[in-house]
Amino acid sequence: MTLTQVLVTALAFIIAGAAKGAIGIGLPPIVIGIMSFAVPLENTIAMMVVPSMVTNIWQAIYGGNFLRLLVRFRAMAATSVAALIFVAVVFGQLGSPKAVAWVGVILVIYAGLALTAWRLRVSRATERWANPLIGVASGAAAGITGVAAVPFLPYMQSLDISRHELVQALGIMFVFIMGALTAALAIQGAFTPTNLLGGVAAIAPTFLGIWVGQKARHAVSPETFRRIFLIGLLLVGLQMARSLL
Repeated sequence: MTLTQVLVTALAFIIAGAAKGAIGIGLPPIVIGIMSFAVPLENTIAMMVVPSMVTNIWQAIYGGNFLRLLVRFRAMAATSVAALIFVAVVFGQLGSPKAVAWVGVILVIYAGLALTAWRLRVSRATERWANPLIGVASGAAAGITGVAAVPFLPYMQSLDISRHELVQALGIMFVFIMGALTAALAIQGAFTPTNLLGGVAAIAPTFLGIWVGQKARHAVSPETFRRIFLIGLLLVGLQMARSLL
């Protein structure tokens, strides 16, 4: 990697870690969005796997409700894994240049929806059939773009679930999604010694960012930080999607 790529990578993981520490989400889309300026998408996704898995395992376990939430979202987890691997293997678009633009579209859609006052509300009864459908849709999107943002994140935020359980549930789901993404990338032959070393090295700036994000969460209101994060995500998404215009 060139010096520019190293600096962009470190900056991406620090900023993404800050978002993760402040609001519990945002690591994959921010990393991919920022690193797209200097690093090929396939390499970016491969490097993202290790720090993302480490932070998501911590997020999934912390909170004391792991088994109960795992049972609640087991259908979504299973269908997302199956759809991701199927789409990635059959279509072979994971990490392609065209996928970069579609990642941008997903980021724009997600940020745009999250910035509006509109909020979907899903009952526990509806989850029985909605969870597996959302799993399929999110897994299919991640199988092409490497990002499970839409419809997964807006849906999770619409559930009847406490804020702390939501953060833990997101961690559980991301563990399964990132595990499937790792398998798809391995089948595709995306893991090189450089990518793996880069992923391990990215753990340090990621946790530095998480520490900064946790501090910022106490200094700035959660809603203010959330809006700043979403506006930044929208701008990054527009930049990435410009090739479709």
